[in-house]
Amino acid sequence: MSEEAGAVPLSAPDGAQRDGAAQEAAPGEYPDPSGTDLDAAERSVVHTASVLVQVEDLDAAATDAKQWVRDNGGYVSAESASSTDSANPTMRMTLKVPSDHYEQALEEFSALGDRKSLDRYAEDVTEEVADVDSRVDSAEASLGRLRDLLEEAGTVDEVLEIEGQLSTRQADLEALQARQRVLAESTAYGTVDLSLALPSSVVPPSDDDSPGFLGGLASGWRALTAVVDVLVVAFAWLLPFLAVFALAAAPAVWLVRRSRARREAAAHGAPRPAEPVADDLGT
Repeated sequence: MSEEAGAVPLSAPDGAQRDGAAQEAAPGEYPDPSGTDLDAAERSVVHTASVLVQVEDLDAAATDAKQWVRDNGGYVSAESASSTDSANPTMRMTLKVPSDHYEQALEEFSALGDRKSLDRYAEDVTEEVADVDSRVDSAEASLGRLRDLLEEAGTVDEVLEIEGQLSTRQADLEALQARQRVLAESTAYGTVDLSLALPSSVVPPSDDDSPGFLGGLASGWRALTAVVDVLVVAFAWLLPFLAVFALAAAPAVWLVRRSRARREAAAHGAPRPAEPVADDLGT
C-alpha cells in the first residue's frame, strides 16, 4: 500500500518493521521538528490502519469485531458487504477505536482469523492542534473586546460597523471551533479499516495456471464474437452514408452506361437512334 501524504508509516504489512524517524526515536517518544523531544503522551497523533483478515465465517467475525469495539468505547463509522451469492464475498468496516485501545484493537482484529496484511500510519498534528487552539483563544478575546466596544458605541454608524465586525469574527471563530472538534475527534480515536474475507477471496491464482484446451477455446470464441460485434456496429454506422452515396451516384452511373451503349452500337455499325427534332411550329 502506498504511503499517504503527510503520514509516516509505522509498520510494514507484517507489523514487525518501523520506518524513518519513528525507527530512530526513543521508546515512548516522537521526533519533534522543532528540535525538542516530547513524550508521546504529550503529542497529538492521528492513528490509522488497514487490516485484511482471512476468516472462516464472515458474519461471526464481523459481529465479534463490532462487539469488541462497542465494549471498549468505540463505534462503527462505516460498513459494507458483498452480496451473499457472490463467488468471493467480503466485508469491510471502518472502526473508530479509542486511542488508548488502538494497539489492543489491532491485536484483537488480527486474532479473528489469519491476518494477511497490516498497514498502519501515524500523523503528528501537534503543531496544528496548538495553532488552532491559539487562534480560537485569540478569536474569543477579539470578540470580547468588540462586545465591549459595542456597549460604548455612541452613534448608529459605530454600532453598525462594530456589529459587522462581530458577525465576521463570529463566523471565523465557529470555523476554527469546527476544525478544533475534528482534530479532537481524530486524535481521541484511531481509525481501523478492517476487511474480512473468506479463503477463496484472498488466495491468488498460481502463476503457472494455464487455461487448457477448453479455456483456450472459450477465449477464442469470445474474441470471435467480439470481432463480429465490432463489424456489425461499424456496418450499421456506415449504412446511412452508403445510402446517400448511392443516391448521389445513380445519375452518373446512368450517363456512363448510356455513353457506353452508344459507343458499342457505333462500333458494330448500328444506326444511332434518331434524335428528336423540334417542330418549328411548336406542334
